[in-house]
Amino acid sequence: MKLATVSDRARNGLDYFVVQATKNSLVPAGTACEVTPDDDAAVPKAPDVVMFSVSSYLFRVVLLLQFDHDLATRAYVAGLAGTPADEMQGERFLDAMNERGNLFCGAFNRDLVPFFPHIGMSTPCVLKRNSVEHVVAVKPSYHRRFKCELSPGVVMYFTLALCADVDFDFPFVPRAEEETDTAGELEMF
Repeated sequence: MKLATVSDRARNGLDYFVVQATKNSLVPAGTACEVTPDDDAAVPKAPDVVMFSVSSYLFRVVLLLQFDHDLATRAYVAGLAGTPADEMQGERFLDAMNERGNLFCGAFNRDLVPFFPHIGMSTPCVLKRNSVEHVVAVKPSYHRRFKCELSPGVVMYFTLALCADVDFDFPFVPRAEEETDTAGELEMF
């Protein structure tokens, strides 16, 4: 079976949506961060992954957010959640990461809606690290890994896998920077 072709324009759009989703869901307003492609690196050793999917009739995007449970990451997430760092442990930490992942996936979904109006997103699913190594088993038409240093010592990784039933393209044009902040918007499902 031949994989669907993904245009360069669509690849650029998907990459851009990952960067914007990161800025809108995992970074405090006014804070800079750099999200860079990390395809050639070995799969990071971060222990847990939160998986989401965005699907339509024509495609499915699997998004994996990979993170550590170390003190720096828990303190960072606690700051985003407005919670004391010492309370950000165990199940509470995973709940906070699921919520941040929901925000990430929602921002990504919103960026795709103008091009594909009939799409929906999944609820979070926590997986173990080695699941990232097996993303290629779903035979994605496009697969990319990203690295983001959110603050000194806090690094998260994102994996995007697009599984398309037909050749995939959309008229992506990057928006001006002031148009990209959608944090705080209310969205009804």
